[in-house]
Amino acid sequence: MDRVLFIPSDHGGGMGHVSRCLFFARRLNEQQVPTAIVLEQQHYQQLQTEPIQKFLLNTRRERWLTYHITPPFRDGLRLARLITRRPVFVEFSGLAFQVPRDGYLNTAITERRFRQLVAIAESFKPTVLVGDAHFLTRLLGKYLDIPVVQVTRQAGFPPRPQFVWWKDVPSGIQPPDALAPFQSLLDRIGLDNVQRAEDLLRGDRYIIPAIPEIEPVSAEESVVYAGPFTEIPSGENIASEKTLPLVYVTIGGGAGRGVVKPFFEKIIRLFHQHPVRVLISTAGKVSANSLRTPSPNIEIQDWVDGRKTIAESSVVIFHGGYGTFMEVLSMGKAALVIPSHTEQEGNGRRLEALQVGKVSLLHNPEELEPLPFRWRYGPFQMLAAFSLQLHEEEILHHTISLLENPPMDRLQRIQKTLLEAQHQTDFRKLVMF
Repeated sequence: MDRVLFIPSDHGGGMGHVSRCLFFARRLNEQQVPTAIVLEQQHYQQLQTEPIQKFLLNTRRERWLTYHITPPFRDGLRLARLITRRPVFVEFSGLAFQVPRDGYLNTAITERRFRQLVAIAESFKPTVLVGDAHFLTRLLGKYLDIPVVQVTRQAGFPPRPQFVWWKDVPSGIQPPDALAPFQSLLDRIGLDNVQRAEDLLRGDRYIIPAIPEIEPVSAEESVVYAGPFTEIPSGENIASEKTLPLVYVTIGGGAGRGVVKPFFEKIIRLFHQHPVRVLISTAGKVSANSLRTPSPNIEIQDWVDGRKTIAESSVVIFHGGYGTFMEVLSMGKAALVIPSHTEQEGNGRRLEALQVGKVSLLHNPEELEPLPFRWRYGPFQMLAAFSLQLHEEEILHHTISLLENPPMDRLQRIQKTLLEAQHQTDFRKLVMF
């Protein structure tokens, strides 16, 4: 009997990697395959009612491993310049930047996390590991000598990652030495041919939670397109009983916290005189009660049922997160992406390439500035914009254009292909070796 342990990246604050693994695990449970998932504290507490066995990866005491009696006396991420406000947009070029963000600040932290994963595996006794952008999954598979399945996509596809595929990588970006915190573990386990961060995410099989035209990765035998890892409402799209079309705005924390409220205020002013209904979800980043609207057609909520609201919408305006990206396509909705970092912009550019959506930026690209950091393993640098510069006329033009001339034929074809891919996938076969 197969036993599958899921190890999603759980450091970014969102639910993307975790929710994909939960979807996969539920499908396996339906086929009587025992599953478990490794979570850090936040999602471990939030998902207590989830009927899947959970293991805690405790990262709370790691700060004690950052102190040393010799220089540098404390490991951490340090800005190498003074900034007085948070960026509204951050430009970077690959998954190497995720390593320091995920807290792999030295080899002691890496080893501690790995020891916890080994103990979890010894308890659950998996026959297969499934990773989703977690840098230790492959190493654990090598250590245990069991196969590894990686849920991945074009941006981080280990053999040939294409993170920035729609333009040249801007000059001034300097990736961190992402392999340094893992080197002693790599040497001890005997995992060679690791040249970049994405190589830590290699596996025996790659599962793409999409279709080829959305994630043009490869036709290799080890690559399986499984359709979207998201629940899709059954039946036809939900039609609104109201006459005006609905524009759903769910930017969440897309902009830096200091400009979230000004962002929503600009959206309200932009749409209040136009014959559309607008539903804004602040995702709790700013209180809905603190925002005022002069129009009865604009509704503001702290939280809404995202999938249900997307199904009711004519156009979705969002930040470009992959979960919403796939929900929009799976429900056949046109969308406008207003990204706060490069990965989100890439999802918006894919919608543009598919001719089912548009991108409008929060910033002026010519205003990007160096955002330099230092950590134990040397300097690295991203680029950042600090001024909220919404292109308001562009946003309005794109939204009205998508409302008046929706690309329905393309949307319905993509939706149909996604649904077919999901329905045809035998999830148990994805973990059989």
